Amino acid sequence: MSQPEYSADGNSADEELIEAVESVLDEAPDAASALPIIDHFGEPVSELVKIPTEDNGEPLVDIFQVCPQLVWAHESPRWSFPRTGLARVTLANMLKAAQEKLPAGLHLQIIGTFRTFDIQKQMYETARGELREQHPDWDEELLTNYLNVFSAPPISETPPPHTTGGAVDLTLISDSGERLDMVSPFEMGWESAPTFIAGLSEEARKNRDLLVEVLTASGLTNFLGEWWHWSYGEPGWALRGGHPAALYGAVPDDQIPDWQPPNENAEV
Repeated sequence: MSQPEYSADGNSADEELIEAVESVLDEAPDAASALPIIDHFGEPVSELVKIPTEDNGEPLVDIFQVCPQLVWAHESPRWSFPRTGLARVTLANMLKAAQEKLPAGLHLQIIGTFRTFDIQKQMYETARGELREQHPDWDEELLTNYLNVFSAPPISETPPPHTTGGAVDLTLISDSGERLDMVSPFEMGWESAPTFIAGLSEEARKNRDLLVEVLTASGLTNFLGEWWHWSYGEPGWALRGGHPAALYGAVPDDQIPDWQPPNENAEV
């Protein structure tokens, strides 16, 4: 058997190799540390389900009839599920007030407001499938907890925000039809979604701040995990503001009016 070789400091080559490997292992993240730290942005489902609902009976209205200066996004930036411009009366009036606070030449562009419970369920399951493909190593508990931050689970205990008619997804757009920068230098996605994320460009931060300013001044509140998601009257709004109950529950099917998007070439 050959004898181990020794270096100048008296350690064998084998010992030095072992030390080098141990050093690398110490510096490498283990499986647990590679898992995401889930931030519910103050709105875990476990707290939302505690919020009682006392629906005030406000009807759904066409927000573009309330405020023709709003702009409809005729193409969804993500999925092709049916979208509407219906919202509860108070939310529609708040959007009108916010639009009137914007500088000339800018408009709120509406991605979607009310959606049915069935559509919410389809969107939730689609998001689950995408997340499962991206992270096949995650167990169901982790996957569900992460998913519930960015997609409201379709459960009866707490109606998803959009099913109440009290939530809106939106951005800012210019007269020329150009969407304002809200995410640079990041890509659009969950990583850039938190409203007050660090590292935004000066332009993106300025545009987000403008959106926050006009919507907050008009009475809406923001889910801090998504800069584009704002609401009034639904359980998330109640939790954020410390209100004793939500003002809107899921809208029954027989109270959903027909809706058609505004003409794509309509002037604003």
